[in-house]
Amino acid sequence: MTTLPDKKDETPAPGEIWPDEQPDTHLERDDNRWSRSAQMRDWLILILMIATYLVWMGIVYFLEPGIR
Repeated sequence: MTTLPDKKDETPAPGEIWPDEQPDTHLERDDNRWSRSAQMRDWLILILMIATYLVWMGIVYFLEPGIR
């Protein structure tokens, strides 16, 4: 009587990709970091950071008597 080979004991051939194996590089992965909503959120965060910086620098410039 023969038993079926166990998949876990097999080793892949060089260059062969197994479906349960993680991709070699992050560029081959499919994730949600590049979705449209994630990009919009990133741009809104960047705009908020720039606006906060400009408001703070404006307050410091106009309220500091020695700068003007």
